[in-house]
Amino acid sequence: MKELSVKVLGAGPSGCLLAIALANIHTKVYLFDILDIEKLLSRDRSYAITHSTRRLLEKLGIWSELKNKAIPFKELSVLDSVINKSIVLSTKDLDESNLKLNAVGWTIDHKILMEVLFDKVNKSNQINLQLNCTKIKDDIDYDYYFAADGISSKSRNKWGVGTYSYRYRQKCITFKALLRVDHSNRAYEIFRKEGPMAILPMGNDLYQVIISSPSSICENLITLPTSLFLDKVSTLLPSGIEIDSLYNNPEVFPLSLSVSKKLIVANKFLVGESAHSLHPVGGQGLNLSIRDINALTLLLNDRKNRNHLGLISKRSKSFFILNRYIDILSTSFLTHILIVIFSNSLTVSRFIRYLTFSLLRKAPYLRRLLLSLFTDGFSFLFARRLDS
Repeated sequence: MKELSVKVLGAGPSGCLLAIALANIHTKVYLFDILDIEKLLSRDRSYAITHSTRRLLEKLGIWSELKNKAIPFKELSVLDSVINKSIVLSTKDLDESNLKLNAVGWTIDHKILMEVLFDKVNKSNQINLQLNCTKIKDDIDYDYYFAADGISSKSRNKWGVGTYSYRYRQKCITFKALLRVDHSNRAYEIFRKEGPMAILPMGNDLYQVIISSPSSICENLITLPTSLFLDKVSTLLPSGIEIDSLYNNPEVFPLSLSVSKKLIVANKFLVGESAHSLHPVGGQGLNLSIRDINALTLLLNDRKNRNHLGLISKRSKSFFILNRYIDILSTSFLTHILIVIFSNSLTVSRFIRYLTFSLLRKAPYLRRLLLSLFTDGFSFLFARRLDS
């Protein structure tokens, strides 16, 4: 069976991981990006890594290096400031297959992640990396094309694929800060009537803070002098957390929910944020993208899915599409419903929230199920073999 030749557009985390994964199954990969290495490394953000992502990184031989640079957290504190209720999810609530890692999840800085990925890409004889490409000539007859060029994917638009989208009335402010925290190995998801806030440990008292609020509030907050900004943020923090100083300049981003109407067009695939974008609540964005890559790798690596030319059968494509849409739509719905229910102070919403916290406290099985959905995705329920 011949070696496949593929073109990957976009050399961010999803594009690099896809290239590495495909190279590992003896596929010739041509990886392109319009940005140079400096711009690709300079994005100032962090990622929450779940167990579904960790498993793929183990398969690719990357986790052994990343686990020493990623910051583990053993607890996830979920707080509701409107009804003044909270619950702590810990390693005890993990599925049995994840217990041995002794971590609910990990956080890692974008630059650290990308440096490891580019090192892996540059060492692979199967990957041809071309950056700073303003015009990409198709002088090779590729078997497959993969678009991993982000939310505003030019490839998706060029291929004529539309999206189902919803723009939230919220925006997101993200920054790193030095905090004094009672529990250093704990991440926080805080629900406020204005929108959720996440606090992720980055090591040595440094934390990534992500605040979602109505657009007008975010635009006003971002313009405040540093001292006033710190004063305002301090009023949003839960008991036991105090802010000392900013580590970098805050940035503001619009928030939207978007799902591509198609994942495959002939021999062209949409991957990662080119196929879906979510509200940052729950930190599912990169992890959902990683599950795309895992499913694609299994699809291309399974000879039963391919004909004598090595190309994927129509039936296998259909199964892939079904599997990914189950995961994408369920994860999208889960994050969206959290915003709908937990970003207000309505009486009906309060009742649902009281009931939710009460059930989670009394039922260990529900805590385990909830944590499994966020650490493994709906593949945990419907297609777990894809992540094993």
